[in-house]
Amino acid sequence: MKKFKFKWKSSYVLIIAMILGTLLGLFWKDHVHYIKPLGDIFVNLLFTIVVPLVFFLIASAIAKFGSGKKFGRLVKTTLIVFLTTSLISSIFMLGTFSITKPKIETTIPTETVEMDSVDITEKIVDTFTVSDFSEILSRKNLIPLIIFASLFGFGVSAAKEKGEAMRKILEAGTESLLKMIDIIMYYAPIGILAFFANLIAEMGPELIGSYASYLIIYLIACLIYFVAFYSLYAFFAKGKKGVKALWKNISSPALTSLATCSSIATLPVNIETTKKLKIKEEISSVSLSIGAATHMEGSSMGTVLKIMFLFAIFGRNFFTPTNIIITILLSTFICMAMSGIPSGGLISEMLILSIFGFPAEAYLILTTIAWLIDAPATCLNATGDVPSTMMITKLLKE
Repeated sequence: MKKFKFKWKSSYVLIIAMILGTLLGLFWKDHVHYIKPLGDIFVNLLFTIVVPLVFFLIASAIAKFGSGKKFGRLVKTTLIVFLTTSLISSIFMLGTFSITKPKIETTIPTETVEMDSVDITEKIVDTFTVSDFSEILSRKNLIPLIIFASLFGFGVSAAKEKGEAMRKILEAGTESLLKMIDIIMYYAPIGILAFFANLIAEMGPELIGSYASYLIIYLIACLIYFVAFYSLYAFFAKGKKGVKALWKNISSPALTSLATCSSIATLPVNIETTKKLKIKEEISSVSLSIGAATHMEGSSMGTVLKIMFLFAIFGRNFFTPTNIIITILLSTFICMAMSGIPSGGLISEMLILSIFGFPAEAYLILTTIAWLIDAPATCLNATGDVPSTMMITKLLKE
C-alpha cells in the first residue's frame, strides 16, 4: 500500500496528469468546464490549509529558536538571497531582450481606462497590519499573519518554562498540518489534470497576435532560468548532490504553481519538497512563508517584459542608461515591495506608466501581458523559493 501511495504522489504521475490535461485542453476545449470543479477542489484545499500552516510554521520555528538574534539573522539572510535572485532574474531578462530585440507592429488600443487614485501610505499600512484579528485569518493578509505569528512565537519563547506547553502545541499542530498536506497531495494528479485542461483551453487563443514574439522569448527565458540558474543555486548550496536532489523533487511545486497560478497555494507543496531535501524545518518554515509573500523572480522578469513591450509598441527607444537602470530597480525592488500590498499589481503598473510617461491606454496592454504570463511567472516565483532556501541553509551553515 505504501508503494502504491508513493507512486500515486510521484513526480511522474503529476507530469502525466499535466500532459493529459494539456491534451484535453487542446482537443476537448469546449467541454473542459465539466472537469474544472475537480481542479477548483484541489486549489481550494491548498488555500484552506495555508493560513493555519503559516501560523504554526512561523510561531513554532521562532519558539524553537529561543533567540531573537538568531531569528533576525535568518530573516536578514532570507531577504538578501531573495533580493539577489530577483536582481539576477531581472538582469537576465533584460539581457535576453537586448540580444533578441523582437520587433512588433505599433498598435495602441483606443479604449481609455479610468484608474483610481491610490494612497500609497494607506496601502503600505494595510500590507503590514489589519484592523481586526479576524482579518488575519485570510490568505489575502499573509504578511500581517507572518508578523502576528512571529510575535506570538517570540512570546512563547520569552515565557520560557511556562510557555513549554504552548511550544508543544505548536509543534504538534505543525506536524499535524504537514501530515494533512500528505493527504491532500494524493488528490494532486486529478486536480492538476483538471486545472491544466482549463488553463490550455482558455489561454491557447490568446497566445497568437502581436504579443506572441515577446511571450515566446519570455517563456524560453523562463525555461532557461528555471533549468540553468536553479541548478546553479543548488550547486552553490550542496554541490552536485544538491543539483541531483533538487531535480528529483522540483516537479511537484513547479506543476502545482503552473496549474494554480498561486505562490500561496504552492506553499504546502514547497514545505513537503524541502522536507524531502532534508532542510531544517525551522529554516524552511520561515524562508518559504516569507518567499510566498515576497519572492518574485518570475514577476521581476515579467516587469522587464512589460516595460520593453510598451517601448516597442509605442515606437520609443528603450536602450538608454536611465531606462535600463530604472527598469532593473523597478523589476527587482518594486515587485518584492508590492507583492504583499493589496492591489499591488495595479500600483506597480501605474508606476510604470507614470515613470516612463505612457498614456493611460497602455494600462490595457499591461493587464493583458500580466494575464498571459501569470502561469510561468508564478512558477518561477513559487518554485524559486526551494533552491533559494537551499542557499539560505548554506549561508547559515546549518
